[in-house]
Amino acid sequence: MIEIKMLNKSGLKTYIESAAFQNSPVIAISRHRAESHILNPRAQDTDVLLLLAFEDENMVGYLGVLPDDIRTENNLFIHCGWMSCLWIDPNHRGKKIAQKLIEACFQSWDNKILLTEYTEAAGALYQKLNIFSSFHTCEGRRWYIRSDLQTILPPKKKIFTDLKLLLKGIDGFLNVFIDGLHLFKNQNLNGYQINLVTNVEKEAEEMIRKSITEELFARTVDELNWILQYPWILSEEFSEKETQKYHFTSVEKTFECKGVEIRNDKNVLVAFIIYTNRNGHLRLPYIYHNEENEALRLVCRNLIQDHKIKTCTIYHQEFIEYLEIKPLFSVPNKVVQRKYLISKTLMNQGLKRSFKIQDGDGDCAFT
Repeated sequence: MIEIKMLNKSGLKTYIESAAFQNSPVIAISRHRAESHILNPRAQDTDVLLLLAFEDENMVGYLGVLPDDIRTENNLFIHCGWMSCLWIDPNHRGKKIAQKLIEACFQSWDNKILLTEYTEAAGALYQKLNIFSSFHTCEGRRWYIRSDLQTILPPKKKIFTDLKLLLKGIDGFLNVFIDGLHLFKNQNLNGYQINLVTNVEKEAEEMIRKSITEELFARTVDELNWILQYPWILSEEFSEKETQKYHFTSVEKTFECKGVEIRNDKNVLVAFIIYTNRNGHLRLPYIYHNEENEALRLVCRNLIQDHKIKTCTIYHQEFIEYLEIKPLFSVPNKVVQRKYLISKTLMNQGLKRSFKIQDGDGDCAFT
């Protein structure tokens, strides 16, 4: 018989401090991710953050939930949760464990659930359960800056795994050639200045407050500081031994999440962004600015140069439209999409009809 245990803030804290967590061959969350969940400014004390499935005292599955608030047409906010990190022990497939976890999640959250970045197999399950509706699709663009065949090709065919050293050599040769085309020469900021921060300063707060009036999730300075200071992924040098027992990524060779203040030649703050660099893949989860798209473009080029970025993905529609007029780089690029699902109950709560979603909304800022 499958038993579902539900953990709120205090329960999650007890779990990561327990002997069971220390000694189990599989854990349901990394320690640093658990601490981030507990410190989420939008998490209430009674919110269920993690659901564990047990059979005969053995953990056979788990499901995480990230608390959030969503805006209504009347400019009120409804408390809701993002489903995240669903895992089922492969030795216990066919027992409807995923379905039981999802049903328990819905019950504990009054059927007010969203999700995104799900796999094709998970999408088929959600469709079968008939509890979600398609909600929104964000369209973005991805630029391919540097050669990365050693990462792209091996998952496609086994033969490329055997040729990984050769692919690494080809990458090195092509990237020297790319550098020779001056893609990574010093990029002039045309008088703009940048300052990297791990905390949103007071000066940026007013800009952010004005920018979020049309946003569906409207993350405030408190939430942005939480994202900057409590990541779910750490760089290798901060690795914890427990991460080897966790089935989702919690450590990468390189991961950084930083805020960037952008000022003009008069030292006036004109933009604030948050960027993530995950093993050379750049994203901009949050962008706030005073119609300073050129400043954003120049700073983005500068980040690409400084970090030798392989790909850059942007979902901010206004910025993308500007880059179609004044390109980021003359390199291959393609349209990418992110689909969002919403529970049918939450869909019928009178949500804001015209809205903006930032790339980092939901749990996307952490991945």
